[in-house]
Amino acid sequence: APFLGGLAARDLSWHGRSVPAGGMVLLDVYGQNHDADLWGDPYAFRPRRFLEHPAERDELIPQGGGDPWSGHRCPGEGIVLGLLEALAVRLARLEYDVPEQDLRVPLRGVPTRPRSGFVVSGVRPPDRTTWAAPVGAGLGH
Repeated sequence: APFLGGLAARDLSWHGRSVPAGGMVLLDVYGQNHDADLWGDPYAFRPRRFLEHPAERDELIPQGGGDPWSGHRCPGEGIVLGLLEALAVRLARLEYDVPEQDLRVPLRGVPTRPRSGFVVSGVRPPDRTTWAAPVGAGLGH
């Protein structure tokens, strides 16, 4: 999703900007997920970045914005994040090849994706000399 939208439930202020009750608020999901200040080289496919710097609460928007109990966020987020936590380290440690492809993302259609899709090949288990913790260790366990 390139963006998420909603209406302000009450008058509010965000970073010095006033938003009246009922005003449209848009969250630029694409911009957030491609912010070089947060992700370094955001267009590079580098899942290991999450091993180097775990994402903070408002940095990664996997399931929408806001509080899942009172706002516009997926109520199943806890389950999804639990699954991601269990699998993220394993997936990030996989060895793979990324062949030459067209990863430009056209922004004229919704939903959008890289022009060539995204292709990985030669997926294989990690070389055990390149990581310290056992694969089943998970994040923070």
